[in-house]
This record gives sequence, C-alpha cells and structure tokens, in this order.
Amino acid sequence: MPIRPTQNNDTGMDRREKDLSFWQKVAVEVLWIICRGFALMPHFVRHTIFGVPIYWLLCYVLRYRRKVIMSNLHNSFPDKSEKELRHICRLTYRNLTEQIINMISQSGVSDQVLLRRMQFSNAEPTIAAVEGQNAVFMTAHYGPWEAGSTVSLAFKDHTFVAVYHELENKVFDVLIKRIRQHTNVELVSMKRMMRHFIDNRNKRPMILGLISDQNPTWRPNFHWYNFLHQWTAFYNGAELLATKYKLPVYYFSPRRIKQGYYVGTFTLIHDGKEPIDEHVITERYTKLLEKDIQEAPEMWMWSHRRWKHTPPEELQAQKI
Repeated sequence: MPIRPTQNNDTGMDRREKDLSFWQKVAVEVLWIICRGFALMPHFVRHTIFGVPIYWLLCYVLRYRRKVIMSNLHNSFPDKSEKELRHICRLTYRNLTEQIINMISQSGVSDQVLLRRMQFSNAEPTIAAVEGQNAVFMTAHYGPWEAGSTVSLAFKDHTFVAVYHELENKVFDVLIKRIRQHTNVELVSMKRMMRHFIDNRNKRPMILGLISDQNPTWRPNFHWYNFLHQWTAFYNGAELLATKYKLPVYYFSPRRIKQGYYVGTFTLIHDGKEPIDEHVITERYTKLLEKDIQEAPEMWMWSHRRWKHTPPEELQAQKI
C-alpha cells in the first residue's frame, strides 16, 4: 500500500478535525468504518444489492429535487419532448446513485483498484506536455466527479491539488475529505486556492483540479455565457490563475464504460503561451462541457440549482 501524504494546516483538514468534539470524532470514525467496509464489498453487492434500492428511494420515494431537475431539463432542452425529459430524469437518478456508491467505494482502497475504475485515454502525451510545470485541470459535476482526483495517480511528478468547498457539517466535512484523500493528493479549500498556489508555485509542480460548473457567488460584474440555451455565470478562478501565471489549461472529460468504470480524456484549452482575450478560456470550457452534456445528458448533476442568478435585462431580451 503506498504511503499517502499527511495533510498540512493549509488545507484546513487538521484545523477542522481539531475543532471536533469527542462525540463528533467518534461519529467520524464510526462512519469511516462503515464506508471502509462498504468499499471492500464486491462490485455486484455495492452497485446492485445496494444500488437498486438507493435508486428507487431517490427517484420514486424521496423524488429528490425532482422539480429542480425537470425545470433544468426543460430549460436546457427546449426541443425535447416531455417523455424524453422524464427518461433523462430517471437516468439522472441512476447516475446520482452510481456516483454516491462510487464516492463511498473510494474509502481507503488501493491505488491499483482506483486506476482500474478510472483509466485515461491520453495520459502519456498530457504528462509529457506539462512536465516540470504547473497546470490547471478543469472538470465538472459530470459522471464520476469524485473520482477526478485519481488523476494524481497518473501524474506522479506533480502534486494534485483538489480544490473543494467546505461542508457546513463538520463531521461529514472531515469524513468526505478522508474519503477523497489518495496518494499525491492535497486538499485545499476554494477560499485558500489562490494563496496556496502563490505560496507553493515554485516548489514541486502542481496540478490544480477545479470543478468549475458550480453556481458562483453573486457579483455585479459577472460575465455571462450562452450555455444550454441559458445565460449562465461561471467561476473564473481557473482563468485568472492561467492568464496571470501563464499556465496550461486542460479540460478533463470522463466517459462511462460500464457501471462504476470510466475512461477520462484530457483536452487542451490553453497552452499557457497563446495570447488570449479575457473570458476565452472559460468560454472554451463551457463549450466542451456543453458538448459532453448534449451527448450524455444523464451524466450531469441536474439537481444543482445552477441558474439561481438572473442575467441583466438586455441579455434576457436576446434570443439564444
């Protein structure tokens, strides 16, 4: 079993663990044992014996965020029929079930097991292209987003910095971070990302892994992108870092082979040298993500309240 790096205070993990009460620490350990035991079960048990009832619970009993999912689908695919949208909705619940199981199934398993579940179609040329330099990898809540940090196992000469949002519940925050911790992964909170990169950019080469399709905090100066037939705001942290420090940017796109198994592809968005206008990097990212979603819409996390912000009136008046 490879040695996994210990977390430092910069990530916030040690701080949050120290803030836990005695019973919260007990809760973390109990949940970790449960997750670890689940991860050791055979594939059929995890994805079928447990997966089928979880799917039925989410889809037909809890109807988890059904209104949000259907509203997002209606707005994103105006040309699809109600029957088609309901079918995508059901498949979305299947994907959500699979990703919940995938996340728990990462708990403490070996690097070899993780690499069997997530393979890469063009890792070698990408590794050669970013050799010795920092880089930004942009991905989304598309397919196995929790398995994205498996990239760290392919890019062994880099530290993979997985940027995350802290959860309000301290117990689950510490637990999820423990599940996400793999060889060569460093977990850094979103609010610490810029400072962490600046402080460490001249040390061991880093790959900054950013899930960039989340709804950003409101700002009056948003740049709006035409995304899935809607004006949409995106985080621009990846672009700011890339343009300021001349970093190459790649889009990571996973494709489902079969239940629980995927292959990922790296697509160059910006080589770090090309003169580029503001917003172009993010625009290229949105187009690649949109293409993936249109090809396999059930793989995206439609339960996100993605379009909470209202664009300016002049944009709303334009036809998309």
